Amino acid sequence: MNKNNLKRQTKIILVANSFWYFYNFRLTFLKDLKNEGYKVVLVAPFDNEYSNRIKKEGFLINIWKLNRKSINPFRELLSIYFLLKIYSREKPTFVHHFTIKACLYGTIAAKFTNIKRVINAVTGLGHIFLGKTYFSRILRFVLLPVYKKIFKAKRSITIFQNADDQKMLINLGLINKESTKLIKGSGVDTNYFKPIMKNKTCFHDTVKILFPSRIIYEKGFRELVEALDILWNKKVSLELIIAGEIDLNNPSSLNRKELVNITANPYIQCNGHVENMKELYSKVDIVVLPSWREGLSRTLIEAASMELPIITTDTPGCRDIVSHGITGLLVPINDPKALSLAIQLFIRNQELAIKFGKEARKKVLDEFQVSIINNETLLQYRLLLSEN
Repeated sequence: MNKNNLKRQTKIILVANSFWYFYNFRLTFLKDLKNEGYKVVLVAPFDNEYSNRIKKEGFLINIWKLNRKSINPFRELLSIYFLLKIYSREKPTFVHHFTIKACLYGTIAAKFTNIKRVINAVTGLGHIFLGKTYFSRILRFVLLPVYKKIFKAKRSITIFQNADDQKMLINLGLINKESTKLIKGSGVDTNYFKPIMKNKTCFHDTVKILFPSRIIYEKGFRELVEALDILWNKKVSLELIIAGEIDLNNPSSLNRKELVNITANPYIQCNGHVENMKELYSKVDIVVLPSWREGLSRTLIEAASMELPIITTDTPGCRDIVSHGITGLLVPINDPKALSLAIQLFIRNQELAIKFGKEARKKVLDEFQVSIINNETLLQYRLLLSEN
């Protein structure tokens, strides 16, 4: 049997915590899979907009009943049960899970439905691994043995987006180094995310700073506002543009009253969810994301591909994209003063900032192009299929 015939008989189930994730981060990869001859089935919780968009692209979908933020054990068992039903019905050759809950529950479901080949893509470790509260520590104590059993399953590959997450799980003994692979994110289309103004030499008179993220404390939003207050008090002419919304399902989200108070500032513009990020990138001068930790920041890669100067934190998932003093600036987490100094440095040295942006795009072309990422992932599929 030749390779193409084998692929046509190969059904793959891909599981994530939203169809939004598939549509915005993995659509090019899904199309590559279809072009390679694989039969692709997508599984995620229902949402009217993006599940329909995915279906219009010609992909089969199954609805997974999952509450992303729930820790109720009965609901979680039900989520595993629903996956068991889908896997039993679809009978895939192998499954590919994205995000931590999908990796955990999907691997359990695969084990009980006799699916031998599993790829787990860890897009971020989440509160269970990173939380510092008493409750988070209890959850870690209870769940780490479960994770160890699951991630060490035979014929499985765990893909990490940054080396820090990979090292942490290896050091915790949850996974064997030999069964891991580092693939840097989902990639971006550098032909789409490219600079519109090729010979830009300076910023707007009122410098436009973009915060491209959900409005939660873990993204460093509070530190950014404090840093800008320092600069506004010095009469620095700048405006903050927010491309994101509050996320009330996230424990570190701002509430609506806090957001209303902050955005009462006439120099802060909150756009909510922005569909056309390329257009917004083309209108700003600096991108700032003082996140506490990322899997691998897609928005920073997009901004770098657009040749924008970037200020972010010296933390996993951010420093993987920005090389300090070469493609942007890194500051410590939770440090508004350092953040304000970095912003001021760019404003006073605009030619240097623009030079950093050009170097940032070169790095994206070398490391983060969607074609590079997709080819690396497809190689893992072929290796897994070649195993007896």
